[in-house]
Amino acid sequence: MTATDLDSAIENAVVSRVTDIVEKLDASRGGVAGRVVIGVRTRREPAWHGPVEGEVRGHPVRYVACPSVLSVLSALALPPADGSAYEVLVVLTDRDEGELGDAVMARLHREHLHEVSKYTLLQDLLRTRQLDPRLRGRDNAWLVDALVELARAGGLPNTTGLSFGRDVALRHVVRNRLAVDPATLDLSALITAVDDAATVTRWRELGADERRGITEHLVERLGRAADVVLRLAVARDDVVPELLVADVLTRAPEDDVAAARAFGAFAHSRFGSDEPSRADLGVAASAAVELVSRSDTQRNWQQVRHADALLAQLNAAELAHHSRLLPSGLTSRMERAATTLDETDLLAVEEHHATGDLRPQVRRLRAAVRLRRWLDSAPADITTVPDALRRHARDLAWVDGELTQVRRGSANPVVAKALGRIAKRAGARRGELDRQFARALPEAAYTRPDGVVAVETLLPEVVAPLARRHKVLLVVVDGMSGAAAAEIARSIEDNPRLGWTEVVRSPDGGREAVLAAFPTETTYSRTSLLTASLTAGTADHERQAFPGHDFWPPRTRAVLVHKAGIGGSSGADLGADLDAQFTPRTEPQVVAVVLNTVDDALGRGRQADDPAWAYRDVAHLPELLDRAAEGGWVVVLTSDHGHVLEHGSEHRPDPTGAARWRLPNGGHQPDEVPLTGPRVLVPGGTAVLAATEDVRYGARSHGYHGGAALAEVAIPLVVLLPPGVEELTGWAVHSQGPPDWWTGRQAAPPPKPAAAPKRKAKAPDTQPDLFGDEPAPESRGALLIGGETFVNTHKGQPANRVLKPEVFRDVVDAVLAAGGRMPVADVLRAAGTPGRNPRGLVAALGRVLNIDQFPVVDLIDDGRTVVINEKLLDEQFPEGRR
Repeated sequence: MTATDLDSAIENAVVSRVTDIVEKLDASRGGVAGRVVIGVRTRREPAWHGPVEGEVRGHPVRYVACPSVLSVLSALALPPADGSAYEVLVVLTDRDEGELGDAVMARLHREHLHEVSKYTLLQDLLRTRQLDPRLRGRDNAWLVDALVELARAGGLPNTTGLSFGRDVALRHVVRNRLAVDPATLDLSALITAVDDAATVTRWRELGADERRGITEHLVERLGRAADVVLRLAVARDDVVPELLVADVLTRAPEDDVAAARAFGAFAHSRFGSDEPSRADLGVAASAAVELVSRSDTQRNWQQVRHADALLAQLNAAELAHHSRLLPSGLTSRMERAATTLDETDLLAVEEHHATGDLRPQVRRLRAAVRLRRWLDSAPADITTVPDALRRHARDLAWVDGELTQVRRGSANPVVAKALGRIAKRAGARRGELDRQFARALPEAAYTRPDGVVAVETLLPEVVAPLARRHKVLLVVVDGMSGAAAAEIARSIEDNPRLGWTEVVRSPDGGREAVLAAFPTETTYSRTSLLTASLTAGTADHERQAFPGHDFWPPRTRAVLVHKAGIGGSSGADLGADLDAQFTPRTEPQVVAVVLNTVDDALGRGRQADDPAWAYRDVAHLPELLDRAAEGGWVVVLTSDHGHVLEHGSEHRPDPTGAARWRLPNGGHQPDEVPLTGPRVLVPGGTAVLAATEDVRYGARSHGYHGGAALAEVAIPLVVLLPPGVEELTGWAVHSQGPPDWWTGRQAAPPPKPAAAPKRKAKAPDTQPDLFGDEPAPESRGALLIGGETFVNTHKGQPANRVLKPEVFRDVVDAVLAAGGRMPVADVLRAAGTPGRNPRGLVAALGRVLNIDQFPVVDLIDDGRTVVINEKLLDEQFPEGRR
């Protein structure tokens, strides 16, 4: 709006006010006669740019601008007009009533100066057809003033000929004052708005009435927390840190004396005697936490650090663990979790926003909690080699992995001390199991124990049968332990885009381990693996023997590639020679590749910095998996031996052997085991091996192999089916997954004893047995499959894709008996299909039970647990609900 437009609008407002007064005079009984002088007070030096003389309701009107008392007196002395009932003289002045004096005021209408109506002025400025009548109220005077100011500054849209309501007016003012879009305004957006210095300055410069009016409006929309935010914006330069501190104080228990003292000091210093409620402050604080959690800017993290300092100024640093955002809160939570090793305290750590910055530390805390659960499970003793190998593949490999984590320690002294305690306890128990294993091991030096795959029989017993029907990629990761293999396999499984399915030979869905040759070194164990014979040798021996094995299917093309044969060249990431081996052929194919990443890491100390393994950490393994997936190859991932890591071993120098074994010299200590037999491949067939990971004979390194610790002797075996192949004859889907102590799952309760058979009905001519046993009630599963809803749904499925009703009955009964959730291995056994892909089973169950996509049955825990929602089951299949 230009200055001319504004002057015109003001003059129109004056005319409107004069017209209103004249109408009232005409309506008064008897009317008036002579001259009526209307005094109008202007906010600035009076000026009149319109016609000086005019007419209102038939009465002549004269407008006179009077910038001084003298000019007012001159105007009053003007001669009256003739020929009218009365004349109206409008005196416009910026003088106040006291300056004009009583004599002048006595000659003015109503003996006072009239104000131009802000409501009329606003309507003239906006040129609207109609203004909301509510704007006339005293409570909305601030709003009209704000709108006039915006209109004068051109800050309002063109509303010519339109109605202008109060809600629209409020939206315009809020948008201008707080620089936010009222249509999408929420508490987080309001905090974002007052986090801007220019907006805060503008907010503070507003009059108290306008701030109060805008606040009341936003409280109506957003709740009392909006008042907290806007009052803080007046009292403090940076609202966000204040709210982050408030989050800590409001989350602390109300009966906490220190928290109550800090809360009182905080509230009074920020809000004075009119303190907000704890609940309102907490809502505003939570919104600020969520806002900062969603962002990752340098300013936000400066505000987080500032909040930490503010908390310390309130002498409330000890309350920081209540914050899921402050760095001191994470430290406090980690120390608490380390001290208690409790799942709830660990969850509080993992919920903290800053855990990503300390991911390795949090991982070690999680490992400590898992080891505590393992110890609480009272792990059984080891009595035989087959039992030990099975235990390692299914349980102890995870123990080894978690021990590796906690032994990395922490820079925080409280956490470090706790990690040291659990490492000592778990390590002692794990070492005792190694000693028990060593006592059972001498027999395995003479012959392979029954039911065990040995390293020299892995090719003929496992790989060759697979090669009869599938192309096989054998990946030998030199030195890969069971712990590393478990993590690598898990990383493959956790990436659904890869599409691999792990299978095992055991009907119960659990993994097995392969028995290494002795000593557990590459020269002996890897050569025995690839030559399929107990022998020591080199890579040349392996390459010569591998293609010519007589157990390969006829016409098999068997190729072995060592480290030197792998490497990108001529645009091929695996090298042209290896890449060519994946060319589809008509004859059976077995390609074996030796990868040295893990073994090399023992010398470089890679695991000393980051003990975790994923498939992408193994050089060339991702590319090999890609080739195998594209060509439909079955992958056998294995090793030649495992390894142990250095964590304070005792050095017993002996040059007769290597890092973890020596030749006999007449005796051995309790943590050593002498082995003699054809599976001991050193000259003479006798060696003394370190039985625990606490002994070494060679130079210090980051890791070792060659000894008799279970982690060295138990060779991992992971078999993967390529995408699109879900089942393998003679193999079961690996359904056991990590042990229950590792996942935190509760072990499934033992199955309930079968109900007693129903009593046979007596002949009709006999009396009923009034005191006989009641028939056993039918199970929920039995009632389910007998109900009309189930029967009709089941019949509607293709006959070749639907499970038998008895499978539904048995699975429902088993899962509900376990509390509604059960490991997939147990569910597969309940269904009578231990080798089936659990995803396929759950999908088949869901086609009948999940009516209208309601998840009655589902897979959770990355496909390791089946859940049945009993409430949804009863709603969807009401027959027989309990």
